[in-house]
Amino acid sequence: VDWGVTYYRSTVSNFFPAGGYDNKLNTNLYQLNVSYPFDETKRLALTMGYRSDRGILKSADPISLVVEDTVTKYALSRLEYVYDNTLNPAQNIWKGLRWKTYMDFNLPMSKGVSKNFNFNFGFDARNYVEIYRNFIWATRVAGDFSWGDQKIVYFLGGVDGWVGPQFNSAIQPAQDQTYAFQSLAVNMRGFKQNIANGNNALVINSELRFPVFATLLNRPINNAFLRNFQLTQFIDLGTAWNGKFNGIERPYSVYTDPGNPVSVRIKAGGIGPFVGGYGFGARSTLLGYFMKADLAWEMNGIFKGKPMFYFALGLDF
Repeated sequence: VDWGVTYYRSTVSNFFPAGGYDNKLNTNLYQLNVSYPFDETKRLALTMGYRSDRGILKSADPISLVVEDTVTKYALSRLEYVYDNTLNPAQNIWKGLRWKTYMDFNLPMSKGVSKNFNFNFGFDARNYVEIYRNFIWATRVAGDFSWGDQKIVYFLGGVDGWVGPQFNSAIQPAQDQTYAFQSLAVNMRGFKQNIANGNNALVINSELRFPVFATLLNRPINNAFLRNFQLTQFIDLGTAWNGKFNGIERPYSVYTDPGNPVSVRIKAGGIGPFVGGYGFGARSTLLGYFMKADLAWEMNGIFKGKPMFYFALGLDF
């Protein structure tokens, strides 16, 4: 049996649209997790937590001085089943299959707030096929589906661990939905964050990972940068939508000019109901960090248009 406790705190400045007033959001999360293994490949995990969000409007005049802080408290829980039959022969290289499925249940705990439940079901499946030695083909399918009185809104686009992320603010969440939390649906390269949003999201990733020197040289490599240097070729597909499954459609790109009230709405490149992106990347270890650089094109012709560059930290997808 494995267990752990976590305390997490974050402060985000100017989180709320407050009419020009400076504001911040303080979040405190207290969490307990317990995991029970059935054997070497399967386990059941339970996570329970308490989260407090405090919105603070900084005093700048008599009007803002009398505005009280807003406090929202939640009881959080997640039940997760994990299957992991992979081997990890090198950094960012796996062989085998692993997947997990999970259910989230969140309940508001603030005084005077109605008990609006929030549910979320999700899954994440990854398969790694050996091509030659540590040269592999990695694939992933992941989805999240939120429902209840207050949902989670998923913003599709970008990569996990993106350094200097870009967000598309032209596409607004549905006004007839009530959202309690927000999250990212990644990886979806070729687009900024929020090419689409909704309480449901689905992402499909394919990636060829070629550790250049470790594959071609038949001897030990002491230098971590050369040993872990990898070239990749990837294809990403994804979509996000509100409501039932019949609401799935290809997301649109919205282009605006700050000096012009007119906006242009164009169906994004992709396949069927999915937006798509493809491109090439490089990965390696530097100063103890695993760094990823990707150049991605929107799936709208062959290398058509200007590609997007991503620099991120982290392993796998």
